[in-house]
Amino acid sequence: MRHSRRVEDPCSIGLHSSHASSGGTRERAESFRAEIRSTGGGDATINLPIPARSIGCIEFTFGVPYSIRHLDRMRLEITHPATLVGAKTHQRIQLESQGHTETFTILFQPTGLQMMFGLPGSLLVDEHYDAGAVLGSRLPELREMLGEAGSFEERVQIANGFFLAIPAPVLKSREMDSVIRAMIAKNGCIRVQNLAHDAGLSVRQFERRFITALGISPKVYARILRFEAALHRKSETGHNWTTLAHDLGYHDQMHMIHDFESLSGKRPKSLTPHLELLASMAAQSL
Repeated sequence: MRHSRRVEDPCSIGLHSSHASSGGTRERAESFRAEIRSTGGGDATINLPIPARSIGCIEFTFGVPYSIRHLDRMRLEITHPATLVGAKTHQRIQLESQGHTETFTILFQPTGLQMMFGLPGSLLVDEHYDAGAVLGSRLPELREMLGEAGSFEERVQIANGFFLAIPAPVLKSREMDSVIRAMIAKNGCIRVQNLAHDAGLSVRQFERRFITALGISPKVYARILRFEAALHRKSETGHNWTTLAHDLGYHDQMHMIHDFESLSGKRPKSLTPHLELLASMAAQSL
């Protein structure tokens, strides 16, 4: 079960679990929300694919750290205690967990990490980093406080206090924010030419500014949003993939399958066991 809370200010933590909602606000960044999940506990290895994803996050890991397998080189690394994760344009890694692993994840809206920490979108896309190395030495301190918290609600309060205390960066133009909100509201089913026209820009100018803001081209970002919408609707409604392909404007089911393979390396049915988790790691309308 997932719960969220809307607030008037553009930044808040909303809970994604069966716990009651709680939150705080801040004016200078996009909204963020938190979720917690536990995996494993036995000897079996659990594999989780990480397909394309429209948003970034900061993930804190407790218990047995999971492994990150790089599919292009089959290299294996151990996750950092606190990891900064950018948006994804395709599946480059999968997570492998054995034993009990618990994560507390701060999920940001599309430009949230850029606006809160002054990070360029191009630095984040398709990458992950030791969060402390990139964002400062206070991240390990935050992880320690989160690990000592007695409940999910307490962790959210601690995270709220931490982010509220961060000095505001000098904000660059946020002209793409309204465009991104429109794209999320339409599940990516919107023409780039129309977005450029509404922004008063040529298509080429629009694409350059969009890539500067997010590090992803608007066409690819729209495809990712539609992919996430398909996962979310399948998780929520259980409708068959043919119906979802029609509802989300794919030419036919084969078009959907091609997009899924491009963005996740898998056909739709192969992602069914992971629907609830993958659907929760997506952009939401503000």
